[in-house]
Amino acid sequence: MDKIDQLGMEPMVKKDEDQIRMEASIKLDIQQMYETQGEYVNGMMKPEFVKCSFKEKTLTMAFPILEWEMNRVGVLHGGITASTFDYAMGLIARFFAGQSFAPTIQLETVFIRPISLGEIFEITVKTNFSGRKLTYLYGEGYIKSSGKLAATATSSYLNMNTTQQDEV
Repeated sequence: MDKIDQLGMEPMVKKDEDQIRMEASIKLDIQQMYETQGEYVNGMMKPEFVKCSFKEKTLTMAFPILEWEMNRVGVLHGGITASTFDYAMGLIARFFAGQSFAPTIQLETVFIRPISLGEIFEITVKTNFSGRKLTYLYGEGYIKSSGKLAATATSSYLNMNTTQQDEV
């Protein structure tokens, strides 16, 4: 019989160990980034963890659109859009690579609509494949206030074994 929460309304959902490990690992990576790289672009983008799913191999992050990220026509700079995907995809690629170094070897971003100052750009990235050497991902980014798709991305990451020298 399912355990019932204290209100007696909903069955308690027990997170499995892999889900707990994934969520803790990604949150720790974000915390460490703020502690060691807060003044660099990843920290300056103010990424926020939203949710992740080990079962679905997904990660959702939110990025507030800040004034310094605007281009000359007053919308989010395309390089920052790509950087949001690269940051989120890198987090999940690193997790599925066993916390090894996983540098980006390919990132393609498709810009669908402009994103304005003050909006929240919420992206969900999915690991399509994670093998011994490579991880492939796909992502979609939405303007949170309207729910409209603003950009998509695909990427590849190289799973580096950081315990061995001279291996690529």
